Amino acid sequence: MIHPSTTIGPVSPEIGNGVFATAFIPCGTIIVVKDCCDLTLSRETFFALPATLRQSLETFMYHDKHGQLVLGWDHAKYMNHSCCSNTMMTDYGLEIVVRDIAAGDEITSEYGLLNVQEPYALSCNCADCRGALRLDDIDRYAEQWDARILAALQRVTACEQPLWDLLDPARQDEVAALKQLPRHYRSVRGLKWRCA
Repeated sequence: MIHPSTTIGPVSPEIGNGVFATAFIPCGTIIVVKDCCDLTLSRETFFALPATLRQSLETFMYHDKHGQLVLGWDHAKYMNHSCCSNTMMTDYGLEIVVRDIAAGDEITSEYGLLNVQEPYALSCNCADCRGALRLDDIDRYAEQWDARILAALQRVTACEQPLWDLLDPARQDEVAALKQLPRHYRSVRGLKWRCA
């Protein structure tokens, strides 16, 4: 589920729609939580679907660390990539705001954390654009991504968290403890699905 202070809106004719903040959302806010309403399919089930349905779904799905294909049920699936994203996926079943987001700003994600199986060109037009997503992005950028994510996760308890109750109590404890115990942080390397 995505944070309630968000909406869908047009980005550009080339990109289509995206997700925008309707209020200020500070660094350390949980922006998306994978919940029980998200659709998770095995690769076998996905590839058994009719081609027309697969092609329609592919744009909005990602591979989790177990190789399952995940389709969010709400408008989180419309978040666009940026190499300078203001949110990032974590190995805690949530995506976190890593840079303050002003009301009206587009909310962007780092697709390099989504186990993209085919390299493809990027057009995010940010200053640090990598030009393409690659299979080894998690391996190449984990250290810098981990630094941004851990800093944001350490601010979780200082921010209003409308999605907090969607985390089970053990996950809440684990995330809250990172402020005092940063050595217990789980790297985004744990998100990597090693396709056989």
